[in-house]
Amino acid sequence: MIPENRDRTLLVLVAVAALVVVWTSFNPTPHAGGDNSGYVALAHGLLTGQGYTDVFDPARLPHTKYPHVFPAFLAVLMALGARTWAALKLSAAIPTVLTAALTFLWAKRRLTSIESFAVALLVVVSAGFVYYSQWILSDPLFVAFTMLALWAFDVADEEDSRAGWVVLGVLATGLAFFTRSAGLPLVVAALGWLALRRRWLALGASAVALGVPMGLWALRGRGEGVAQYGTEFWMVDPYQPALGTIGPLGLLPRVLENLQAYVLQHGPAGVIGAGRPGVALLGVVLTGAALGGWLVTVRRRFGVADLFVPLYVGLLLLWPAVWGGDRFALPLYPLLFLYAGVALHFLRIWLPPFAGGGVAAVAFLVVFLPAAGTWLDGAEGRRRCETVARRSGPWACYGPNIGYFVDAATWSATGLPPGAAVFTRKPRHFYLMSGHPSRTFPFVGEAAEHLALADALGVRYVLLDQWDGLAAAYVGGAVRERPGAFCWLRAFGPPAEGGAQLLGILPPELRDGSPTGADGTLQPCPPGYLTGTEGPPADYVSSGRIPLLSDLDP
Repeated sequence: MIPENRDRTLLVLVAVAALVVVWTSFNPTPHAGGDNSGYVALAHGLLTGQGYTDVFDPARLPHTKYPHVFPAFLAVLMALGARTWAALKLSAAIPTVLTAALTFLWAKRRLTSIESFAVALLVVVSAGFVYYSQWILSDPLFVAFTMLALWAFDVADEEDSRAGWVVLGVLATGLAFFTRSAGLPLVVAALGWLALRRRWLALGASAVALGVPMGLWALRGRGEGVAQYGTEFWMVDPYQPALGTIGPLGLLPRVLENLQAYVLQHGPAGVIGAGRPGVALLGVVLTGAALGGWLVTVRRRFGVADLFVPLYVGLLLLWPAVWGGDRFALPLYPLLFLYAGVALHFLRIWLPPFAGGGVAAVAFLVVFLPAAGTWLDGAEGRRRCETVARRSGPWACYGPNIGYFVDAATWSATGLPPGAAVFTRKPRHFYLMSGHPSRTFPFVGEAAEHLALADALGVRYVLLDQWDGLAAAYVGGAVRERPGAFCWLRAFGPPAEGGAQLLGILPPELRDGSPTGADGTLQPCPPGYLTGTEGPPADYVSSGRIPLLSDLDP
């Protein structure tokens, strides 16, 4: 159901605005978090016939955490010739533009054309959407599928609509879930809406179409895997397993903590940017306005979107607080702006026409101007980073500490024997740059746990890096406790700056038999730990090519 005349023009303007924002926000660097490299590795595994497995991990277990759709999308881009970080970022840029257009189409069914245009523009310049349009992450694609589903179901809510819109909505819902497991609330909302509308045939068919693959994915998650959201959900902090887990009673403090964080920090920061004046106040006002608009809406109708909002908000409030951030709130921003628009629309009924229009215009500018300012400020910084990246490689903007990690990984590609497995702080990044499987070292300081896991996985190397303070705390603690179980291989970066140190983990029969030096330094590793070949891949330092993908070239 495509709009005509003025609506068509507004739709084109929204798409053009999104293209401009995405283009000017382009960032040549990889994301520092490991997810983007994990997705690329999974896609490479699919394309090279290794199956949907954790190819970056020494155990090569079936992958059970991220569903298939986004890695499959990346695999298609790779099959079409994408080999660089920049080319693969189309996986975020294209869905971001589609989300802007779909937001207008969906909002148009609930607001006027100008109001819908304003809602879509706010989405386009929101700090969260600008930020995540730059990275190889599944969130933009997930939001695009979510908005497609909401639009299709709103069209299907018309009495004279054809069943094809329900099919499209169910298909988009399934794709959203298999892009991010956080799409579960959308599945529940879609099935709930079909039940409320008494579309029993569609409900039964949809339940089977969605339930069977979701059930198979759940069964896969119960098997052997490195990590699953289900087990991490009950941890006090998934990044500090030693803190233990919580029970059902522990959810209430988590909900209260997340509620405060999302209303006062994560939510408004994802609109106008963190550090802007009045972030907390904006969060309170936007949340209040959106809540009022949602209440007005559900008194008149109860669509999939109106069911989805409380379900998804509930999921965010139950997440471990350490996962909180605008990334997880991203699907809510189009709905937040729409419901706030509904509240303003309802308010204008009680005001004189001129006053009502003035209030709406001021409200729009109060949000749009600081958000646009954050976008423009960020665009300038990204241009400077692009200059640095062209000269010194895609990771150069992150500074020397991460640079030492990159140096170690690229050197390891040829410096370590084939099949060598390494403990590192960022195993998926390490795998993409070196081709060697890697796993995060245990987040404990006791040497026994490091050595036991190393023996179980066949890991004989560990990188003591300065990415953050975790390697110094945990790896450093293990080395200090049992220095005779480790040996020294190579340092990266000036010793005075800390740099990164690649250490060997000795086999059980050699541990503690080789004492440290008089000054406490580790002894050199025995023969066989190095290949004797020096140097990173020839084309990596000066370009944005991903070394792992070189084997896809003819």
